[in-house]
Amino acid sequence: MSAPDAAVGATPAEVAAVLADPGRRFCVTAHHNPDGDALGTLLALGRALRRRGADVTLAHPDPDPVPEELAFLVSPGEHIQPELPPDLPERTLVCLDCASEQRLWEGGPHRAAAAVVNVDHHADNTGFGDLNLIEPGASSTAEVLVHVLEAAGWEIAEDEATALYVALVTDTGRFGNGNTGPEAHRVAGLLIEAGADPAAVARRLYEEQPFTRSVLLGRALAGAQLLAGGRLVAARLDEDDYEAAGDDVAEGIVEVLRGVEGACVAALTRAAGPPGAWRVSLRAVDGTDVAAIARLGGGGGHRAAAGFSTRRPPDELFAWLAEQLPPQTDE
Repeated sequence: MSAPDAAVGATPAEVAAVLADPGRRFCVTAHHNPDGDALGTLLALGRALRRRGADVTLAHPDPDPVPEELAFLVSPGEHIQPELPPDLPERTLVCLDCASEQRLWEGGPHRAAAAVVNVDHHADNTGFGDLNLIEPGASSTAEVLVHVLEAAGWEIAEDEATALYVALVTDTGRFGNGNTGPEAHRVAGLLIEAGADPAAVARRLYEEQPFTRSVLLGRALAGAQLLAGGRLVAARLDEDDYEAAGDDVAEGIVEVLRGVEGACVAALTRAAGPPGAWRVSLRAVDGTDVAAIARLGGGGGHRAAAGFSTRRPPDELFAWLAEQLPPQTDE
């Protein structure tokens, strides 16, 4: 069984042919610190392959890859293991929503795979796979994966549709970000027809929040700052905030900051990991490329939504972020 030709710009049909190859076994993975797009596509592809009788392992570089707010997507008995399977040299590794192999396993053990298929929508994807399907114009990796499933002629089951719909709705910011185009809405309609329930997904993602999460949001807003003449709104959360709120899940808080009038970038930095380590989330309001800012900090993402990790103290970080904003132009 040979690997696909190295470093080619693949089509959905070419990736579909690899997935449909009855001689292949698979390992499916996604990037560190998975978001809805990464986890949703990982689960959906694993389910689609298994439903067709393929031997599939789901693996992820994080020991606990399922964020609390996305735990409802994982079915009973569905397992995502933190280590690569020992028979990886006999498997095709499918990497989803991962712009570079640096966001996979440290030291590169994934390179031992029989072949690496790279499916993504990030414009800065490094093309690290043997087969690379990159659609920078797509709203999400979910949109790209649907193109692959359509090319394969595979009907999308309800549990696959739900995972893909979550991936789509989270990466488009509830269809409100600039990456939302006609194709994103077509794909959403297809997934709804396949059984995804938009109202149920919206409740699970955005409405059924514990009271502790509201307390954490209040603490973030209470300390929020306007910088760079109001163009940057920034907030922080530290261990004291987590203890006072009884919660450390900050999902959605930066989206609230994004709604501040006059801001073009929203930033939330939160304590994460060892003392002095912070995780920074950025959101753009007016087309500012926050992915470019995140890359300067060692991270990445999309033009409208990006992030990185840092050891800069919050005040120093916020001053640095303000310096990275493009010059203000006169109306």
